[in-house]
Amino acid sequence: MEKIEGGTFQMGRSDIDMNSTKPYDLNQYPAHQVMVSTFFMDRTEVTNAEYVGFVSQTKHPPPTYWREGKPPAGQEQWPVTNVSLADADAFAQWRTKRDGVKYQLPTEAQWEYAARNGSQATRYPWGDQMLNDHANVDGNSLKPVASYPLGTSRLGIVDLIGNVWEWTSTKAAVYPGNTKLASPQGQVIRGGAYNEASAGPDAITATRRSFVAPSMKDSTIGFRLARSP
Repeated sequence: MEKIEGGTFQMGRSDIDMNSTKPYDLNQYPAHQVMVSTFFMDRTEVTNAEYVGFVSQTKHPPPTYWREGKPPAGQEQWPVTNVSLADADAFAQWRTKRDGVKYQLPTEAQWEYAARNGSQATRYPWGDQMLNDHANVDGNSLKPVASYPLGTSRLGIVDLIGNVWEWTSTKAAVYPGNTKLASPQGQVIRGGAYNEASAGPDAITATRRSFVAPSMKDSTIGFRLARSP
């Protein structure tokens, strides 16, 4: 894990076209100051290889794409996917017991703070512009974690953009001051997946939000964990 020093930052964006009809544009509005305490975050997304230990020890049901309790050969270092919010929480409880420290999914604020380099509030983990070979986007497949070292955040975290969407512990809600959207349902996921666009009106950024049902299990959704100091 990497230590993320706490601080304040402007979460969300105010440079949004308020005439947009796309909820995933409007739900980023407005930018608002948030304080985040110091925390630790997994450097990578949780992999199939680590999830194997959890499944074998707890007999928790494995993801549907696994066979005989194991991921497909060659995919051990891919992010684990097809896991619900409850699955991710159960994994956090297992790792807490294993390591003797309290793990949990990051809050949405923690996730964005890490992805935007704290108070620097960059648009991407590596800076303010989308750059080639910095993230697994515009693609057709998952890749092993840390396959894009150029995309490492200034705080030492990889794959915060692309590869898989990541569960957070935060329930879906509009930001304070947003009167354009009705109250949403579901759970917040962040970061986009390998099939997200890198450019154009639907480009993925570190402020992009999506809301899904907590029971959702999808090949584009995984997770990483956080903990307090």
